[in-house]
Amino acid sequence: MVGVVGFGNGFVSGGGGNRAPGGEVGHNATMNDVLTYLETQRASFAEEPFNAVDSALLAQFCMARGEGVMPRMLAPAPEEDGAAPRGRHRLTALLERLRHRGHGPRGPRERGGAGSAATGDGAGATAGGAAGGAAAANEAAAAASVGAGGLVRAATQTAAAGDGVAAIPGATKAETLDRAEDAQDAGAPTKPIRFTDLLWAELFPTMFSGMHATSMVQQLFWMAASPRFRELLIYDHEAAFDEALDMQFAATTFVCPGQFTYVGYRGTDTTLTGWREDFNMAYMVPVPAQDLAVRYLEAVAADRRLPERLIVGGHSKGGNLAEYAALKASPAVQERIARLYNHDGPGFMPGTFTAADYEPLAGRMTKQVPEDSMVGILMESLMPTEVVRATGRGFEQHTVYRWVVAEGGVDFATVGALPERTERRAEALAAWLASMDGEDRERMVNALFSALKAAGITDAAQLFAGGREWAILRDGVMRAPMADRTTMLNALRGLTRAFSDVTAARNNARRASKK
Repeated sequence: MVGVVGFGNGFVSGGGGNRAPGGEVGHNATMNDVLTYLETQRASFAEEPFNAVDSALLAQFCMARGEGVMPRMLAPAPEEDGAAPRGRHRLTALLERLRHRGHGPRGPRERGGAGSAATGDGAGATAGGAAGGAAAANEAAAAASVGAGGLVRAATQTAAAGDGVAAIPGATKAETLDRAEDAQDAGAPTKPIRFTDLLWAELFPTMFSGMHATSMVQQLFWMAASPRFRELLIYDHEAAFDEALDMQFAATTFVCPGQFTYVGYRGTDTTLTGWREDFNMAYMVPVPAQDLAVRYLEAVAADRRLPERLIVGGHSKGGNLAEYAALKASPAVQERIARLYNHDGPGFMPGTFTAADYEPLAGRMTKQVPEDSMVGILMESLMPTEVVRATGRGFEQHTVYRWVVAEGGVDFATVGALPERTERRAEALAAWLASMDGEDRERMVNALFSALKAAGITDAAQLFAGGREWAILRDGVMRAPMADRTTMLNALRGLTRAFSDVTAARNNARRASKK
């Protein structure tokens, strides 16, 4: 999302909005942002407890692609009693089946039952019981194994691969990288690694791509140097990408030995497949990534090497996956969740969850949205919500790199409520979606992506480049087939009407209050 370009060669300003090359925004050493926090926070997690800024940073780092670099989730060896955790076996077997589906030309989309078609008939996996007393010894053994058994092929791959992945005909760069990550080969590490291992690998073009790659490179440098983050162990990086199922999923586990296990979910990358799955949430539950998120959390919880204390989080779509996984997890896993963070992720179709579903996590969950939120206000979530101060306007505030860290540097700066303009936007979007049934929403989503195709958009980065997204969308709508054009125009008229109705209702209420 946003940040400094180049380690030690960043854009430092007092204004918080300086444009760096490539459209990124320089990180601000005067007004605290997450990169300033990362640079200056030297306390260990034992000295300063884990907080929301730490979660936002780890959630953002889940955007790093781990193909051949981060350790995959391996099926566990049997325990002393001869049994192995079922949750991990089920997830690894499922992901292996998905990898062997292949990635040929786009097939017909599977609707309605897409979640079950992709991943089975529900979460399925269980925690396999709480971690045993041998966890600390196992963590120590795992920590000792980091290094020599880590990135066994990094040097040769860096020298030979150039950008790291060969191009696939007809696929965008983001799609090519997603497919390669999905098909992580046997050369991937089998033992946990640290941020320094990723830094030494120097596979930056492979690990970081999209609209905010330079910022993430900067973040990696600071994490590798940070006394707070450099000793974290990276486990169980898993990814799944399937265009026919509209599925884009990735998750990574970060472990502070003896203290906590952070389960982080990736947000949306720039592939249209990822964006399509996001829009599918408007009429489908679960989408495939949500089902995988539950299975992943249960599988990590079943690993007796890891600390019992779980922290679950994600940004954007990743926040939605974190919330969904925590709410759908088994009671044994929910009891171990010390904190759940949803950083500006969308909610769910109305009625997906009730207050009773949130009750087991009461007092241990936080949703955060920036003042000008456009994503976190979508659909329905019953998580307690904080409004975070942020720089920029509109969608620029979606990235955590824009969020302001409070003075003292141990949490985000917050305000009491959403600004009136954001409340009005949230009400209008809710009314608009409520005016359509599931079939209407599905037709609208189909028409939207038909319009993007008509506009020649193959990657979301093209849509947002140069601030011309509305002009591009308008052109695409006019070039789309007649049925899709009609659907989109009707949807846009409905959205305009919803904003007008909400504005009128608020103005009337304001006038009435003055009488």
